[in-house]
Amino acid sequence: MKYVYPAIFYRAIEGGYCIEFPDVAGAATQAETLYEALEMAEDALAGMLVMWEDFKAGKSNTPMNNRIVEPTPIEQVKAEPDEFSTSAFVTLIKADTDAYRKMLAEKFPASKSEGAA
Repeated sequence: MKYVYPAIFYRAIEGGYCIEFPDVAGAATQAETLYEALEMAEDALAGMLVMWEDFKAGKSNTPMNNRIVEPTPIEQVKAEPDEFSTSAFVTLIKADTDAYRKMLAEKFPASKSEGAA
């Protein structure tokens, strides 16, 4: 499944970026450069959405108090620096949970002993 959600990027006082998704509780990350921050934001968003999809489908016993919601229109998301940041901005981040699952399967293949009788 493909998703697009607004993310707030905070430029940290000590350097780097902190990223949060107002519509996706639990999806947050940080990085040193803007390029890394964009990559980390996509990873954090896809990871959380995969967990939500699995819980909804009954594939996970991890209780998820949240659910996948419609994204807030980007023009309605406010970005204001907080006490830990010098500036903030909003941008859209895409996530493809099918591609994320494939990447995880390739990166962490199930061990051959799993499922062996």
